Formats: sequence, C-alpha cells, structure tokens
Amino acid sequence: MKELIRLNKFISNSGLCSRREADMYISMGEVRVNDKVINRLGYKIKSGDKVYFNGQKVTEKKNIYIILNKPKGYLASINENNRYRLCKDLISIKNSNKLKSLFSLGRSNLGLVFFSNDLQLIEKLKRKSLKIKIIYQVNLNKEISSIDMNKMKKYILGGISKKIMVRKIDYAANKPKNIIGIETSLIQGNYILNFFKKFNYNVVKYDVVSILNFNKKNLERGKWRNLTTKEISFLKMF
Repeated sequence: MKELIRLNKFISNSGLCSRREADMYISMGEVRVNDKVINRLGYKIKSGDKVYFNGQKVTEKKNIYIILNKPKGYLASINENNRYRLCKDLISIKNSNKLKSLFSLGRSNLGLVFFSNDLQLIEKLKRKSLKIKIIYQVNLNKEISSIDMNKMKKYILGGISKKIMVRKIDYAANKPKNIIGIETSLIQGNYILNFFKKFNYNVVKYDVVSILNFNKKNLERGKWRNLTTKEISFLKMF
C-alpha cells in the first residue's frame, strides 16, 4: 500500500464485506487501527498501519471476480480433492487455485461459471440462492411432445415443483423440440435431471446460458473475463 487509503475500502478489499457494511462496522466501533478504535467514517490509513476487525487482523488482498464459459471435459467443482482438468486451469492469472466457484458443473455440461476469491460474497450469494435466476438450455434424449410440455408447465404453475424451484420452461427458439429452455433458482444439476425424469425424459447435457444478469455474449467457449466494476457492485448489492 503506497498511499493513504480509506479504511472502509481497505476492509472491503480484504474480502470481509462491502464498503457499506464496513462503514456500519466502523460506526459501531468494531474496527481498530493499531491500538485505537476508529468510529469515524472517511478515516484513512497509511502503509504499515495494522487494522483489526472483531479481534482479527485484516490483510489487504486483491479480490478477483470472473465468469468463464466452460467447455466440455472440464470440471467446475467446489471439491478440492479432484485435480484433473479443472476450469481453474483455463484461468491464466496468479493464484487461480484460490478461486472458488458459486456452484459445481459436471464435465459433460457447459456454460457460465462464476469464480471469485471473495469467499464472503460467494457465501452471501449461496444464502440468497432462491433469488438467483439461472437459465439453462437442456438437451434431452428425445423430443418433448406438446402434451408433455403442457403437463410440465401446469406442474410448475401448480406449485408442485416448489422444492426444486423450476420457474419457467419452454421449447428453445428455432431449435429441435428436444432442446428446452428452463429457468431456475441457484440449484444443482441433479434437480434438473430429476425434474425431467418425472416425465420420462433423460437429460443428455445442459448449458448454463445466464446467471443473474451475466450471459455468454462475446465470450467464446473456454474463455473467461473479469467482471466490470459495475457488475461487481451489482453482486455486492444483491
């Protein structure tokens, strides 16, 4: 740290919380700089100052927020024991092994994955999983008849599928009738498999088209990008 930096920004950069939340903790007297409790908003610290929150030392780090368009054969996993062909291997930045995914995505499945080293944000999003909108394009083993499609829609509207939080379903535009668009909350793929099994259809693969307000536009398969400042702010306000 080469120059003065606002205390709330320093705390936010550490990944503990957002700047707004940091201001709240500061005003409540829960932040200490060196040996002094600081409760004044706008306070700036200098290089060498030691910051403590809730008795724990806060260390500055650069938070990373990435979306990746996962190709087939790679694993987006929260299981650290599996090391073979991980999506993290496609991310060419230092300490990519520190990144955590918002949810798992199997090797045969495709689409958007969100990664970050901001563990507090990851946990916050998981706690609000029912509010997170995800759109999948699902490939089935056979075409869905119009009769079965209507059954599925009634099943959703009737609230029977509340447990798996399927919100919308329809044929994908200009695609064969075995390719289906489905909107859900943040859930694991097994729930989608089980949903279609209820109607005697099997999922061959699925593709995550969008997460929240992020989509795959201009993001080729196997490529990744950093989120913009505006996108990061949206996530932190979610």
